[in-house]
Amino acid sequence: MSLRINSHDIARLMSYMAPDVEYSDYGVVSLQMDKATLTPFFANMTEICGDMMLTPRSCHDSETFTTWEWDLEFKYLKPSPRLPGVEVKGQVIRIKGVSLVWWVRVGDEWKVERGSDYACLLKEPLSGSG
Repeated sequence: MSLRINSHDIARLMSYMAPDVEYSDYGVVSLQMDKATLTPFFANMTEICGDMMLTPRSCHDSETFTTWEWDLEFKYLKPSPRLPGVEVKGQVIRIKGVSLVWWVRVGDEWKVERGSDYACLLKEPLSGSG
């Protein structure tokens, strides 16, 4: 999934979502989004986050459930109510997060049925990122 996020290709990312997906990003308090609201949510993310790179740190899964820890770094390009109090200066923003993903089979493919992200804005560089 990180490859689809890092591609910044919204259509490619959304192809991973079930038609009745429910997705919440608790880090920015965008809750219970469906496919119609999730598309502009991800599009806005790519507009405010330049050079966005999501790096998986650990992953545990079964056929229908995945939990993974990740690091996200990006250049903050324009103001967003999702990051209140963070000034836009083109600085690198670092976030540590965890995602919980429930999967459902749709035809021959596994799709995200429900997803929850939990994240924290970091003040210091991520370990190993320089």
